Amino acid sequence: MSSRSFFHILLKISALLIFADSIFLLIQFVQTIYSFDEFDLGYFITWFLALFVVAFIIYALLFKGNYIINKLKLTENIDDYLTFNMHRSDMLSIAIIVLGGYILVDEIPVLCKTFYNYWWEGKLEMGYSMVSKAPFFFSAAKILVGLLLLGNTKLIVNYLELRRKK
Repeated sequence: MSSRSFFHILLKISALLIFADSIFLLIQFVQTIYSFDEFDLGYFITWFLALFVVAFIIYALLFKGNYIINKLKLTENIDDYLTFNMHRSDMLSIAIIVLGGYILVDEIPVLCKTFYNYWWEGKLEMGYSMVSKAPFFFSAAKILVGLLLLGNTKLIVNYLELRRKK
């Protein structure tokens, strides 16, 4: 494997980690839109710009790896070939599986804690109407992303490899 291929994979793994963490930003954006009684244009523009910047960073890391590697001169003082005997798609598969597993391992305890807090606050309030249900949707969305990453690893790798060839 060449050092350039290694940095391509490293950039794609970083993009996938940023994507997994940006789910929170997207859900929080949708939640704030529905929670305001009045439309606040400044707040909407700020959130939209934040989503745009995150999407641009993910796009650049996934599909403009050569440009980033050339501008940052990442392969300048490194040997041309590293002694990895794995194919790029195998490494991407492993990275996606690790990422999906990390999301699940990280988020399942949060969902359990959210259920417990919902139950406990409901007992204290003598009813469940005052307790927010937004954390459930957030945790469920992250768990769904983790499951989708684990279940569709081959599809994601094929898509990334197809985009690399273009």
